[in-house]
Amino acid sequence: MNVIRLRGTEALEKKSSFFIFLIIIAILTLIIAALVSFIMLVGINASNSAPNGGESSATVSVEPPDESLLANLVLLESARPINLRTDDPTRPSFALVEMSIKYFKQVDGIKDVQAKITLNTANLQEIVTTYFMAMGVDEFSKFETKARAKEELKKELNEYLLMTISSEKDRKKVDEVIYDVVFSAWNYQ
Repeated sequence: MNVIRLRGTEALEKKSSFFIFLIIIAILTLIIAALVSFIMLVGINASNSAPNGGESSATVSVEPPDESLLANLVLLESARPINLRTDDPTRPSFALVEMSIKYFKQVDGIKDVQAKITLNTANLQEIVTTYFMAMGVDEFSKFETKARAKEELKKELNEYLLMTISSEKDRKKVDEVIYDVVFSAWNYQ
């Protein structure tokens, strides 16, 4: 009978030490999770605070200009198809894009912005159609292509308009003429 008690006591001691071991592991896991959370929160708050009085750089936003300062011009109408680059000549692909630009009515260094845009409308249309003609249907169909095209075309069109300013002094005054590129239709086949 003494032997049975010894075996039972040993089993009980093994079980109690196992539960103590599990409790220690659980407590250590909670402590590590709390420390990681604290470090992440402190790290995020430290990276968001700017040296100028603790203002967060992420909260600084640029307000869009008043609509009365902008004019709108439709550059491409969707009725005009644009051929897309294709690897298979038996399966031609084309895009139907309706695009307009929002541009500043007055820009330092340009006497009459509307006249400059009107005078260069054909060249601006050529830049846009050439941009899309270099694109394949697979690339055109990707979700992110529209946003990338918007930024790239805005940059290219602004660069072209800046080239048309004759005076170097006036060219340095101008940041951008075109404020935004807007796609109101984006289709392909």
